[in-house]
Amino acid sequence: MAELRCLPRPERRTRTDLTITAAITAATVALGGLVWLGSDARSSNVEATAPVHELNADASEEAVSAPGQLAETWSAPDEMEGLMMAEGGVATKEDPTTVVMRAAATGEEAWRYTAAHEICAAVPNWETITVIMRGPKGCGQAVSLDADTGEYRYTRDALGADTIHAFNSKDNIGLLSRERVELWRSDLVRTVEVGKQEAPAKPGLQEHLECSFTSALTHSHLLVTVQSCPDQDKKLVRLLKAVPEESNEPEALHEYTVPADSEVVAVSNGQAVIYAPGNGTPARDAQDNEGSRFQVLDEKGNFAQFPADVADLGAHSEDGLWLAQVADLPQHKTWFDGRRLVSFNTSTLAPEYAVEGALGTGDVMGSDLLVPVAEGVAVVDPATGGVLRVIPVDRGGYTGPVTLRVAGTTVVEQRGDEVVALAG
Repeated sequence: MAELRCLPRPERRTRTDLTITAAITAATVALGGLVWLGSDARSSNVEATAPVHELNADASEEAVSAPGQLAETWSAPDEMEGLMMAEGGVATKEDPTTVVMRAAATGEEAWRYTAAHEICAAVPNWETITVIMRGPKGCGQAVSLDADTGEYRYTRDALGADTIHAFNSKDNIGLLSRERVELWRSDLVRTVEVGKQEAPAKPGLQEHLECSFTSALTHSHLLVTVQSCPDQDKKLVRLLKAVPEESNEPEALHEYTVPADSEVVAVSNGQAVIYAPGNGTPARDAQDNEGSRFQVLDEKGNFAQFPADVADLGAHSEDGLWLAQVADLPQHKTWFDGRRLVSFNTSTLAPEYAVEGALGTGDVMGSDLLVPVAEGVAVVDPATGGVLRVIPVDRGGYTGPVTLRVAGTTVVEQRGDEVVALAG
């Protein structure tokens, strides 16, 4: 059973603090302009052909329901960690320094960005693609590009970890490393950093510095982190404000301890779902603390537990990090557990159903949920999880994980190091 700890009320800033902060902010904005003019991100190259929406013009209608059949329309190599789609386009990592945006309907190239340094990660959000690069100070250089046109929006140049994994929600971009987690808002300004600071202006503001991060997710005002701590047989889960009063001083809403092999798999409405593998068999009921189970933890200290099917979490990365494969649907949060697609109620985060045999996360097309399975694409009732039919798809012998997204009437799959577009 999770244990919880109440935290003291965060201190509030005075009027003088706010005045000083405003002055510092103005100076920072001015300095940011100088950094932009001389940054490596600014000197990188964008080659634009045509906006994505123009290339998609002949196929801009939205699908009412799933098609009767699907056939491949185009494919491209992709080294990206996760399927990157925004504004009707598909962003692929062509090589270690190049991102290419293609129109989902046609596969035509809209623009390409050639970075000055190796790309650490890329994230779609706010009608943009944010590219994070490994500069002399780690993975701290970033540029935000308009997803439709490739035009520059914002840049960032700061200290960063050598290796990161990126995650996001509608409100935030997150960077996860073993020693630190941070969130950025749409203009790439950091709203919070948790963990070790490379050059702390005020030492002593961070707690649990002896612990290492293993996973994290965010939604709206909430950041959830999972940490392993020395000489502890449990992990630490922290529910934190995504936007505290000071970005370098995290504000915890609640803290929990959970089983040592647990990770966060969903976040919504001030709550988080933790998956605990347990003894490798499904828990018998909500009181069973030995079997595999979901623990729903909220920011006020409330706790609920549900039996869970045994998942295949796969191995953590070489740096000990793990990110859940998740997708937000209109009425559900979904997580691919390595064997099935699990759906959680958006309001309560209680598990509602699972699509067995899924190969990855899916997406909604009209009134249907499309889920990749071994035989092709399963057409699923999004309310119940029932499989209505399966559209055959020949993946040419590929049998690994598949991430599926929908853009208009086009279905896009990421299959390992390739993206493939399908249409009816």
